[in-house]
Amino acid sequence: MQPRISKSNQPIGRVKCVVDNCHFWASGNHCTAQEIEIQPPNSNNSEETDCITFIPHDMV
Repeated sequence: MQPRISKSNQPIGRVKCVVDNCHFWASGNHCTAQEIEIQPPNSNNSEETDCITFIPHDMV
């Protein structure tokens, strides 16, 4: 599976990610995705959101 989003050499500042089985996770709980996409547009709280950027390590 090819990710829709590219991986960066530098983590995104001010973004904390503790999902250590994500392709974009880096040591220190950083995210190395070029960008982050969160859906759906009409969410009312955090329970209704999904990080579309997430890709498990074993899927890449």
